[in-house]
Amino acid sequence: MNYLIIGDSTTELVYKDLLGKLTVETPNILQKTFDASLKEEELFFQSISINSMFGGKELLILKRAEKIDKIWNFFKAMNNFNILNKDIIIIYNSSLNEFGKEVKPFPKKARKEVEGNFKLMEVSDKDGNTTINYIMNTLNVDKPAAVKFKDMVGGDLSTLRQEMQKVNTFLDGEVFAFEKVINILTVSKEYNTFDMVKEVLQGKKENTLLHLKKSKEHIFFLNIFMGELLNLLKLRVLFEEGTIKSTRNYNSFKVAFENNKNLFKNKRGFSHPYVIFLKLPLIERFDSDALQKYLNKVLDIEAKFKSGNGELDLMLETFILEV
Repeated sequence: MNYLIIGDSTTELVYKDLLGKLTVETPNILQKTFDASLKEEELFFQSISINSMFGGKELLILKRAEKIDKIWNFFKAMNNFNILNKDIIIIYNSSLNEFGKEVKPFPKKARKEVEGNFKLMEVSDKDGNTTINYIMNTLNVDKPAAVKFKDMVGGDLSTLRQEMQKVNTFLDGEVFAFEKVINILTVSKEYNTFDMVKEVLQGKKENTLLHLKKSKEHIFFLNIFMGELLNLLKLRVLFEEGTIKSTRNYNSFKVAFENNKNLFKNKRGFSHPYVIFLKLPLIERFDSDALQKYLNKVLDIEAKFKSGNGELDLMLETFILEV
């Protein structure tokens, strides 16, 4: 069987799952991996062309196929081979730019050559669901737990996979619970900072101030704080307009979010609705005027720091006490 995986960074997740399935079906299958970024497509073709009646089944994997120039000619050439006793996986990555557009989409001319000859697997994680579903299936947890796990560990797929493997080995068949695994998780700096921002906005400031004095990570905290205030301001305006009718009902919120998700777009794509939903309790503490005032203050702190007109640590710590 020939497989073609097309998509963003989550092609790696689909590839790993497919690889696991094929190796379970044929435990002794001989794997050969090639990389088009290293110009190894000719070696790939050589392996395709060699058919042996006496050899075992082979699995041929070609990564980074997007590096092949005029890739439709590559697939046209592939279709001329009589491929026997081989499974083939080809991976084509098309990343997204900051506007959510594909940088190098799979060419239409190549699709014509692929049709009928490959099982096409197209994946995208614009809304975060591919990664969330992967975590849910791997750890056997519900969506809220999967979202929290992703936030805690970070969005990097390699790190996620390593952390999940570590957790499953540690649990050894036991049901997942954060209380059981929190001490073995490598929690991302970003998650810790989001947690501190949340505490500040809840009126709990002491731990954050102590952390900042010790770590000196004022710039990182300022950037996260700025982004959170902007998101909260957008949510509060939607709430005051009546677009968001409840801060407690997730199903109701999902409908409102879908109609306004462009407001919560970042470089990785659209934020997952559950991540944004978890911020709603905070908008009950502040109206839009207060959030706008805080956002303006943070922007003023940033501007003064960049122009050399103030000490960032002193300005930020003073502001935290004022919130």
